[in-house]
Amino acid sequence: MTNRNVPRASGPANRWAVAGLMAGIVFFVLSAAIAYFNIANMRASDNAIRKTHTVLNALDDMLSATLDAETGQRGYLLTGREAYLEPYVEGAALARTKLGVLQTTMRGDPVQEDNVEQLERNVEQKLRELDATIRLRRDEGFAAALAAVDSDRGKAAMDAIRAQIASMSREELRKRQSNIDQMAAASNTAVISAVVTSASGIALTIAIFLLMARSMRQRARQQWLQQAQVDLSAAMMGDKSIEDLAAAILAFLADKTGSRAGALFKGEGGSFNRASMLGVAQGADVPVSFALNEGLLGKAAVDGQLIVLNDIPQGYLSIGSALGSDVPRHLVIAPTKADDRVNGVIELGFFEPVDELVLELLEQSSGAIGIALRSARFRTRLQDALEETQRQAGELQAQSEELRVSNEELEEQGNALRETQARLELQQVELEQTNSQLEEQAQALETQRDDLERASAALQLKARELEQASQYKSDFLANMSHELRTPLNSLLILSKLLADNPDERLSDEQVKFARTIYSAGNDLLVLINDILDLSKIEAGHIEIQPAPVLTERLASDMQKVFQPIADERGLALEIERDANCPVTIETDRMRLEQVIKNLLSNALKFTERGSVRLSFSPVGEDRLAIKVADTGIGIAKAQQASIFEAFQQADGTISRKYGGTGLGLSI
Repeated sequence: MTNRNVPRASGPANRWAVAGLMAGIVFFVLSAAIAYFNIANMRASDNAIRKTHTVLNALDDMLSATLDAETGQRGYLLTGREAYLEPYVEGAALARTKLGVLQTTMRGDPVQEDNVEQLERNVEQKLRELDATIRLRRDEGFAAALAAVDSDRGKAAMDAIRAQIASMSREELRKRQSNIDQMAAASNTAVISAVVTSASGIALTIAIFLLMARSMRQRARQQWLQQAQVDLSAAMMGDKSIEDLAAAILAFLADKTGSRAGALFKGEGGSFNRASMLGVAQGADVPVSFALNEGLLGKAAVDGQLIVLNDIPQGYLSIGSALGSDVPRHLVIAPTKADDRVNGVIELGFFEPVDELVLELLEQSSGAIGIALRSARFRTRLQDALEETQRQAGELQAQSEELRVSNEELEEQGNALRETQARLELQQVELEQTNSQLEEQAQALETQRDDLERASAALQLKARELEQASQYKSDFLANMSHELRTPLNSLLILSKLLADNPDERLSDEQVKFARTIYSAGNDLLVLINDILDLSKIEAGHIEIQPAPVLTERLASDMQKVFQPIADERGLALEIERDANCPVTIETDRMRLEQVIKNLLSNALKFTERGSVRLSFSPVGEDRLAIKVADTGIGIAKAQQASIFEAFQQADGTISRKYGGTGLGLSI
């Protein structure tokens, strides 16, 4: 009977076993299907988040490229140099490339496809505006380009780009949050599924848990990296200099990565110069610059790869605070890149081992930091261009001073010409004396008449040669005056334009200097006219044109003309007018000013320190005494009478420290 029941008993048991096995298989298949479905959802959400991250980076890169193009356009508008168009060309090309990336990435998303089309229209409008202003600057000049910029079309286009990018970023952030929520829902479902299936298989539950934990850690790492890059972009925003930007980057990295010290080096022309430090002890020997392949920093700059040093030995740079200092245990050297070229190197010091997440952040942020450093360099170059413009303005002022010195040299040449004329007159007198002696000898010696006639003929020939020499002198003076008038007329025209100040770019003091140059040029032109009329000078027929002259105005005019010269030489110019000095005097103002200007010019010229004083005081009832005194080398009493004689060269050496004696006045 027992033998007969075994099959019967084993039949149901086998059926239950098969049923249990089938149920278990179905259960595990369903569990595996549910787990697979959850994992697939999480992967899809993760891919969507990565896509959102890619879109956000592309939007940031395109905005940065558009700003680079605008920076290049502004640099070219200010300087007119083609070299400043390099950021514009590169930025425009990169912007169009990023638009293509966005179009490819957004394919299948109707909302974002419409946004990309609108963004493309805004970017093209902005690039057309930049190109139009550049052509205006190249074809019609700075004023036309500036008028186009002032129309605010470029600003409106840029605002539209920013608004469109902000709208697209908000849409992507919304989608990312939705994907994160979906991922969280899938994660919860997976956890519940893992709890249910744990009763059937501990190993399967542990595997699913580990998979979920890994996925959550990966998600947290991605979120941390994305948020860190957003925070880094915010820290680098603004028109910062290279030093300020480097300090902001180091401060952000110290806060985000836990580094205790750091240094940033900016590359320029094959050399890397220190831009900022953080947390380094006072007195530490930090290199100011390094070259390619020079040490680990130079190696990182050449290879473009991140370098990690653990358990570094003693002797490295110390990290210090008010309570002490210590050597970091771990170092990270990270290069920064722009357009696949290393343009900066960051060195960070840590007391604890460096997390792989920190290294990934440094690698992903390399491009953003490099582009920010490049933009700061362009801004620095633009500032240098402005400083160069200011330097050229200073050179123009120096050229005005050179013109004044040239005028003084022309005056000295005029004095030399008068000295030459005096020598010629002396030679003529000597020839006349010789002729008289020959006539006396002719009367005394009738027998030597033939010889005297021949001598007389020779003297007549010499007289003709002298007359010809005099004609050459007159021609020389006429030609020289013409050559002097040509630059002098240019000087008068340019100084008059500066004095009128039509664009109101000059200060009141600069306008006053221009008017002084214009007045002095007119005086020099009158002097040249007097030099031309040598016949009047030789015959003493110079016409004096007396007229009422205000003594107070005469003193004020001398103050305006010679005060800048005195300030330049570090001298005190004192102009005194006696209380009893008459209000007006009757004299030839031009001749009087010529005498006073010659006296003051020589006084300032030969006074190295101290002061020069011009005083006006009455003498008797109808005379006015005008005195010029200085603290210079002085004039010996025996030589004072020669002041009002013709100019005589006293120092003929090459140095010509003290010139000559006498004012050389034609009056």
